[in-house]
Amino acid sequence: MTKNPLFIVLFLCSFSFNFAQTLGIGIKGGVNYNSIGDFYSKGGSIGSGVPDINYEADNEIGTQFGIFFSVNFEKFFIRPEINYVSLKNSYPFPTKPAKWTAQQMDVPLLFGYKIYKPVYIFAGPVFSFISDMNMEGWEDTSYADPFTYKNSSTSISVGILLDFGIVGVDFRYQYGLTSIASQRLDMIKTYNGYGVNLGDLTEYNPSQLMIGIQIKPFTLGGDKREKGSGSGWRNHKNL
Repeated sequence: MTKNPLFIVLFLCSFSFNFAQTLGIGIKGGVNYNSIGDFYSKGGSIGSGVPDINYEADNEIGTQFGIFFSVNFEKFFIRPEINYVSLKNSYPFPTKPAKWTAQQMDVPLLFGYKIYKPVYIFAGPVFSFISDMNMEGWEDTSYADPFTYKNSSTSISVGILLDFGIVGVDFRYQYGLTSIASQRLDMIKTYNGYGVNLGDLTEYNPSQLMIGIQIKPFTLGGDKREKGSGSGWRNHKNL
């Protein structure tokens, strides 16, 4: 059995196509607020008697944009998405902050339920394919680990969608099921350094708060009497 998440998404969409009442295609974009692990600074690596200090990451606002497909039934929907996500954080070190950044492609497969129009709730897995992750100011030395990261990870997403037809707004929380292992890094401390030296990026499960706006200009199916029903292809008696 294949483990390719893209194959699973395509299979579920194709299987659901014949049973769907409406199909929607749209674009979306928004902002995210990303949480990562702490940096535990080994004070003794700077000088004798210097205490260890734990630096919590300052969460910063990142962005995302992408496309989605909505397969709608009476009260339920299946919604695969493909999103490009840019994440940002920084560590408030003594001399200057060090930026942490990541870029990834997220493929959520969301299952939703209509509470009452226009309010929907949804949840589902998210498959992430990470193209780049970087911590500003680290040095590749024999005292520490190289800065590495997994190329893929899995998360779970839950949220609320306000769907007004062509336009919608969603609020979601995404929690990483794949933990990021602890790494020991050797930071630049001299000249234009950061005021820390050896330290550990502690293990964590990444999480995000996300707000997105969607535009859904294309809808197929539905009752012709409904506003914005699209082409009404499901109303033909031979289908």
